[in-house]
Amino acid sequence: MVSDSNQNPLLTGKIIDLLVSDLFKKNGINLDQGKANLSPEQNQLIKELVNDLSQQVDAFVNKENPQKKAEDTE
Repeated sequence: MVSDSNQNPLLTGKIIDLLVSDLFKKNGINLDQGKANLSPEQNQLIKELVNDLSQQVDAFVNKENPQKKAEDTE
């Protein structure tokens, strides 16, 4: 069985992929064209945003897991 800590990055990545692809689709942006038009500064900002979101998701999941474990033991 895979531990929760190993699933979080995969889940976070899938959520981000879904949100980005949906946003691009709604705005008629081709992924390859969008990547080509990003400046290095924009690329770095997106990477930082993804890292921040990942940390927030991990913190939220870790906050929720102890509560569920406590409820399960009662």
